[in-house]
Amino acid sequence: MEVQMSRRERKKLQSRNKILDAAVVMFLDKGYQSASIADIMNEADLGVGTFYNYFNSKDDILLCLLDRMALDVQNRLTVLQNQGASHREILGVLVSDTAGLIEKNSFVLPLFLNAGNNSTSKNEGRHAPAFMKIFLQLVEAGQEAGEFRQDVPSGVITELIHSLFQAAAFSRLSLSFQQNINSKMIILMDGIRAKQD
Repeated sequence: MEVQMSRRERKKLQSRNKILDAAVVMFLDKGYQSASIADIMNEADLGVGTFYNYFNSKDDILLCLLDRMALDVQNRLTVLQNQGASHREILGVLVSDTAGLIEKNSFVLPLFLNAGNNSTSKNEGRHAPAFMKIFLQLVEAGQEAGEFRQDVPSGVITELIHSLFQAAAFSRLSLSFQQNINSKMIILMDGIRAKQD
């Protein structure tokens, strides 16, 4: 049964999305630090006071933008699973897609790197990007299916994936962020492949 949203709920959702979309424009244009809440709300064509109906700070916006990106990754995961792709194939595509999203929205990179440090603990109370949780679950499923080695804890593998993003962020190589991640991922995938007897 499909639940219909009331007009008021639709309007609230539209306003929230307008603020998020405006924040992306302002963060890309002025940078995260320089873009003010007033800039964001001016771009959204909404009053500054309206901002606080939806968010407490610019950091809240970043968290929501990370979650929005994670939803894109989750949707891609569903498509790949429905196509019957292996865990190995899916992991490679999702890491590459995440790198592309972060490259396109570089203002989220510091938060991604900081929050990802706590992403492998299932009981962690602090916020961690949802897509890192997706990677952890995918690695665990790949281990259960015999695609990935089981002698290395899934959390360690997920930390290694996170470290690829850290290394690419500080790389001096003349590769795009996504190309850098993809190249590093080739090596990581060889290392986590289940040993064949």
